[in-house]
Amino acid sequence: MQEKAKIPTDILIFLVLFALIPFLMVPNLVYEYSTQKHLVFSLFMVVILIYYLLKYFSKPISIKFTYPHIFLSFFSISAFLSLISVYIENKYYLPTSAGVAFYIVLIAFFSYVISTRFGKDFKFIEYGLFIFMVTGTVIAIDGLLNKFLGFDLFFGKYGDPSQRIALRTTIGNPNFVSDYLAQLLPISIYFTLRKNTSIYIRIYALANVFIMYWVVLLAQTRSIYLATFVGLGFTIISFLISNKKDTLKNYIKSKEFKIWIILVLSVLAFLFLMFNFETPFNRGGEVIAADRFAAMASVSSWDERSLSWLSAVKQFADENHKNHFIIGSGINTYPVYAVHYLADVQAENPERFLYAWNNFKRAHNDYLQVLGETGILGFSSILLMLVSLMVIYFKVLKLEKDDDNKSLLFPLFGWSAAVMAIHAFTEFAFHMHPNLILSVFILSSAVSEQFNSHVKSFNIKNSQVVIIPLVLVGIVASYYKINEVTSEAFFVKGNREYNSMVSLINATESQIPNIISQLEAQKSSLQKQLMNYTPGSVNFQRITQSINQIDTQIEDYKNMQLSYENRAEQSYKNAFEYFQKSLKWNPNFGKSAFYLSQLLTSSIRQNSLTYEDLPKIFEKEIDGYDFMIEEFEGAMDLMPFPDNILRDTVEPIYSSDLNNNAKQITLKIQTLYDGINQLEYSYLSFNEKNAYRLIGRIYYNIVILYEQLKDYIPLDKLKTVEKLQDEAYNNFHHWEQQAIYILPGGWNRFPEWEDVYYEYLLLTVRLINIYPQDELINKIVFITQKEGEADYYMAQKSRGIPDSSLKLLSELYSTLRDENLKNQLVENIVSNYKAVYNYYKSLKEEGSPNYSRYQDRIESFFSDYEFFTRRMVK
Repeated sequence: MQEKAKIPTDILIFLVLFALIPFLMVPNLVYEYSTQKHLVFSLFMVVILIYYLLKYFSKPISIKFTYPHIFLSFFSISAFLSLISVYIENKYYLPTSAGVAFYIVLIAFFSYVISTRFGKDFKFIEYGLFIFMVTGTVIAIDGLLNKFLGFDLFFGKYGDPSQRIALRTTIGNPNFVSDYLAQLLPISIYFTLRKNTSIYIRIYALANVFIMYWVVLLAQTRSIYLATFVGLGFTIISFLISNKKDTLKNYIKSKEFKIWIILVLSVLAFLFLMFNFETPFNRGGEVIAADRFAAMASVSSWDERSLSWLSAVKQFADENHKNHFIIGSGINTYPVYAVHYLADVQAENPERFLYAWNNFKRAHNDYLQVLGETGILGFSSILLMLVSLMVIYFKVLKLEKDDDNKSLLFPLFGWSAAVMAIHAFTEFAFHMHPNLILSVFILSSAVSEQFNSHVKSFNIKNSQVVIIPLVLVGIVASYYKINEVTSEAFFVKGNREYNSMVSLINATESQIPNIISQLEAQKSSLQKQLMNYTPGSVNFQRITQSINQIDTQIEDYKNMQLSYENRAEQSYKNAFEYFQKSLKWNPNFGKSAFYLSQLLTSSIRQNSLTYEDLPKIFEKEIDGYDFMIEEFEGAMDLMPFPDNILRDTVEPIYSSDLNNNAKQITLKIQTLYDGINQLEYSYLSFNEKNAYRLIGRIYYNIVILYEQLKDYIPLDKLKTVEKLQDEAYNNFHHWEQQAIYILPGGWNRFPEWEDVYYEYLLLTVRLINIYPQDELINKIVFITQKEGEADYYMAQKSRGIPDSSLKLLSELYSTLRDENLKNQLVENIVSNYKAVYNYYKSLKEEGSPNYSRYQDRIESFFSDYEFFTRRMVK
């Protein structure tokens, strides 16, 4: 880094980009760290393209490229071809997928520019790497502050540093942080060992090796641990087999090189040693490196990853959608369809996967996600790109470089590439943008003419032919990114207001009333004591004073309650406005649609409307209906809806001559429909597991309200009400059954999901006086069959104890009068829970710790199960 050189304007622009993009974000308006960085990159690309347009206007240009560039270009084409599937199957999501496709073109353009412009001079590559290394220094220091002090340079006070997620920095979660720094670790080693380098840069680079590796170990990312050591071994072998000039051989033998390489290896060895017992470096043994390596062999971890991988394969090989095989389901559609395919994979192998479910929004394998989203065309492009990179790498190793530093750097590029490739196999490594541009920079530099003598040139006589279309692509990509960033910013503000509203409502409806009740109880007790004393006596005055103080407190709490109610209403209005603005900027930001649905069913919403608003609601003339679609046009089997009608109303039963009670109930039903309609809309871009149960519960409430409505409705409307009630009843079962299909187990990770079968049973049993008993018993039998299977498989991995369900079923049995129904219930309960009963019996006989841990619950289950076995008809 001692040599001076004039830096061209475009190189300078890129260096500024490299320096800023890891940190450019507005902390209070960010949900996904990558979103704002994608926008920054897109805008920078537009700037550089306009610069090239002005500089080379109507002039010839020469573009350097290799086979990896060509295959990356093919991948960008496959991303656009995948939009055909999106249009056919879920056209509402098309803008989001199209935005990603345009963005991929910018990534491909970036790779050409790096190879062409930075590849023109080795100093430019070094400048770029040095700037990246400096950003790594800041990220590493920030990570250490996160982990040891719970403080962030950009976010301020951060939270509990003992939590792994605390090590976030401005890059994102610990996986992204460790990936970024692990890629930069060999770059720091290069500047430590670089020939003819000042002592200050060597010391700085060695310090980087220390703090970057320290943070990598603290981050606990197992695949990065593996990739770091595999990359080190790969680099050593590569360096040994590479062709080296005599001058480099002499430098390697020199005392100077030996000292610095020993220092590098000592730093790596020292930190790894410090992370294998309790030391200040690993926060007193919080992270043990050997344990993290051992955890790579964890069956549960592999099952979890395999489940997400197989769902991507299932997406690719969907028999109902042959187009997926060729062009995929559409770029960036895995988050939309993942839950659907995860359910299919679990159903095929419940023993292995029922406990392995996680809230997968990525396939945790970039290659397989590409396979599912872009089909064989996109997958082949990426595979061929990787193969061609490997071929070039080993060819270049055998070439004699004109500069000894190039011979030092190139094998270290192999280390960084190993980190990229291995991490991408188990995570979504390329999702976070600083990591992506670093990866593309390293790979594009490695195949440039500074290392590779087989680089080809593509000469264009008129630069406008290429640059103007690319400017348009950049503008379109930036337009999509602006929408996404703005939408996300409004969501963050809306979410903040929503959480405030929930807290305030909880205070006004639960906490403050409880305090007032306690104060009134104290007051009542004192008033009774007062009767024992003579007015005017000391005790009488003392107690009277205490009563007056309590009255004052009660009045204060009531005023506080009123204030909180007003504030909750204001937070509701603000959240409602922000979520709607979020969706206006990006209709596919499903999180905003999900939370907006909660507001549509809230008590504040219901209190703000009157039945006179119903005609306006039917015509969507008031706020809250801009993003509901009447009918879904697309692939129904990829969506959870029972049919393609996505907006239900009570319009068939409404008339102005209904009495007030009927109107009030119909209004309440409509607000519940509105919540469902909005939740269903959110499924077009955001597949949330809790929404399945939520919709099921809402439909149950609608069924009950229809039953109440029958007492107030005119006779000529009764059949209409019964028809709508039956539809709601069928939808209740549909969504509850969807819930137990998409996530039949998984309560080892999501404890709140353990009672999903009990909840479904309870709501079904409560309908016993509305629907025929034989119909409901059939539904109940179905639920017990599914629960018995799920509990059996979950019991072997974690726990699966249907104690609540069996107790409920015991109570149901006692209320039945029909002997045939009672016998049917008994036979199916005994049959459906037999496997899990026998499993726990065997655990009890073995004296298993799993039995001891849940002994009370298991014994309760035994008791209720044996209640039914004793009632089996002989």
